[in-house]
Amino acid sequence: MTVKAASSKKIPDAPPEDEEGKQPLYSAPALEKGLDILELLSKEENGLSRKDIADRLGRSVGEIFRMIECLARRSYLVQTDESFLLGMKLFELSHSFPPVSRLISEALPRMKTLSTTIDQSCHLTVLSGNHQLVVAQVDAPEGVGFNVKVGAKLDILKSASGRVLLAFQGSRALSEILSLIDPTMKQAEQQAFIKLLQKVQKQGFAFMKSNQFAGVQAICFPILDLRGHAIAALTVPYVARLDDQTRPPTDVAQAALAAVAAELTGVLGGKASPVSQPAGQNRLSGKRPRQSKSKVT
Repeated sequence: MTVKAASSKKIPDAPPEDEEGKQPLYSAPALEKGLDILELLSKEENGLSRKDIADRLGRSVGEIFRMIECLARRSYLVQTDESFLLGMKLFELSHSFPPVSRLISEALPRMKTLSTTIDQSCHLTVLSGNHQLVVAQVDAPEGVGFNVKVGAKLDILKSASGRVLLAFQGSRALSEILSLIDPTMKQAEQQAFIKLLQKVQKQGFAFMKSNQFAGVQAICFPILDLRGHAIAALTVPYVARLDDQTRPPTDVAQAALAAVAAELTGVLGGKASPVSQPAGQNRLSGKRPRQSKSKVT
């Protein structure tokens, strides 16, 4: 019988573990370097030079040179003179993601009809990190109204749409979500804000004066998934015209917006909100609804 010698092949070291020894940690320095660059430039409207990027990240120009060239070649970055700006590649990728793509394709024709009906602009937002992202927008028919750009990042805590998105997030602890969005928010402030969100959830929508712009009243309804969680918020930033008294009033805009949000929820397979109202009618009386008195401010 021939006895084989034990293999001298080195057995690879076990993957490193985290501090609690639960899950292995794998390092990808090049990937992390690229992500650091993208995250940094996402906050810089005018771009940064290679040296500025290196300084901000605490690295040398040599460490980031090839990574910047690669990101620029793949259209994630755009070079203007000596500066690099974040390109549209990430935005395009996010919009090609099937759920978002279908949401936009179903929403846009309905948003155009809504805008024509109420003579106001409207926009659709989704949660994106500590902000909300405008993924679709339709101008008022005459081009006179309050408009936001597609791709704009909006504040979550100050806006009606942000409050709607938070109010319909299911069983997740709101205090934890608020701590992630604003780590400086005190417990008493959190509790007061959670009460506002509970009011939004109870009435099924938000209707408030803008906290950022004078003369704008924001009306917002959620687009819900099968569990009743908000996947998007549809908002009408209502602006009254002093020279045109024929523009539909806020109660008509609210009813029309409610109907569109309910229809959009339905075609996406979501759970209908128990407080949604058909356009121009009161569910119980069949009369045109009065302007909501329970405005969330």
